Amino acid sequence: MNKKLKLVIIGAGSSYTPELFKHIILNYEDLKVTEIALVDLEDNQNRLNIINDFAHRMFKKHNISMAISQSINRREALVDADFVLIQIRVGRMEARYFDETVPAQFEMLGHEAIGIGGMFNALRTIPVIYKIIEDIKELAPKAWVINISNPTGIISEAVFRFAEFERYMGLSSSPNQATKSIIEKLGAKPSEVVPYFAGLSELSFISKIYHKSKDKLPKLLEEDFCPSKRFMAPENLKQLKLYPHPNLKVYYQYDIAVPEFLEHIRNNQIRTNEVIQIDEELFKQYSDPSVGEVPKDIEKRLGHDYAETAIQIIDSMVNNKKNYHVINTVNRGHIVGIPDETSIEITSRITNKGPIPVHIGELPLQIRGIVQHLKAYEELLCDAIYEKNLNKALLAYQVHPLSKSFITTKHAFDALYEKHKNLLTYYGAYNK
Repeated sequence: MNKKLKLVIIGAGSSYTPELFKHIILNYEDLKVTEIALVDLEDNQNRLNIINDFAHRMFKKHNISMAISQSINRREALVDADFVLIQIRVGRMEARYFDETVPAQFEMLGHEAIGIGGMFNALRTIPVIYKIIEDIKELAPKAWVINISNPTGIISEAVFRFAEFERYMGLSSSPNQATKSIIEKLGAKPSEVVPYFAGLSELSFISKIYHKSKDKLPKLLEEDFCPSKRFMAPENLKQLKLYPHPNLKVYYQYDIAVPEFLEHIRNNQIRTNEVIQIDEELFKQYSDPSVGEVPKDIEKRLGHDYAETAIQIIDSMVNNKKNYHVINTVNRGHIVGIPDETSIEITSRITNKGPIPVHIGELPLQIRGIVQHLKAYEELLCDAIYEKNLNKALLAYQVHPLSKSFITTKHAFDALYEKHKNLLTYYGAYNK
């Protein structure tokens, strides 16, 4: 491996960032990162300072010599990067709050990664991602990009189709969590288990589970095992003959999932507010000079598994370990029935040349339609973003699987636009 290995973290003022330090330390015997550049915006300087100081304490405690820098100048930090990890939230928690709560006014699901809230997150985030990618192409053209910003699938779609950049992978947290659960159930080593995930981010499915070269999925289904929080009856999973992403509930059990969400909103059980409180507590701990390890409270942030997967992917690439991970990458025939140049979520072997997806072929009929429907929405939305056309973005969501009415969808779109319009100046005029 190269003597120098530089990792740039964009959005480093996130409470997730210390988890990256933790897994760099855990993997340091094989993956000797030599430089970490922490990057964030000027108005997040205070949190960036805290993360920078915490990083120095962590690596010092583990007797690891690490060049650590912090900067609000992204271009300066990107020079000579080997890997760039992007974890940004455009509009911060205030924007997420609106994404979650405004749709509820129209009895629609609100979420940062799916539904109409996820769409507005994409509308805000993708133009910024394009700028970051352009900087990387100029200043670190050999770097690999790992994106964990939401909505991962739509961002990946936009990058592969319009950014003219292929050294990119997107990550979601659910596949990693499900894989851990399967490994534990089988009493196996991680290297012995290869679940075949296929589909889209937030809507992928496990169609096979190889353990010592045998598919254990039928046996696990028969035993009523479920690798994620159970949301469907065992008999429904047996009907599907595969394990679905937990978000399948909002499509196949809409009449249950959406009323549950609306009840949470009415009771002021708003995930954004919970995350704000968790972050406040985490940054108090990060600020404590006596704290030199990642606090256990990080587990309250449901996506904290991103860090482990991201560092393992970098390790597999640098050392050509050829380990399997679930990523968002370009299709190119691996899933038949989805356009070749679009983004998919799929199990892939990670090599020093990049990811090699497993070949799936056609998706089973019982899930093919919902995946193709959601992919059509993603394609249309990314066309709209590239064309800077908010009216086309509205149309994209009007044909989304979760849109039950063109009229109601337009009302919700208009309301979210009013909340976010100061962050949507990239686009042309929206003609209401």
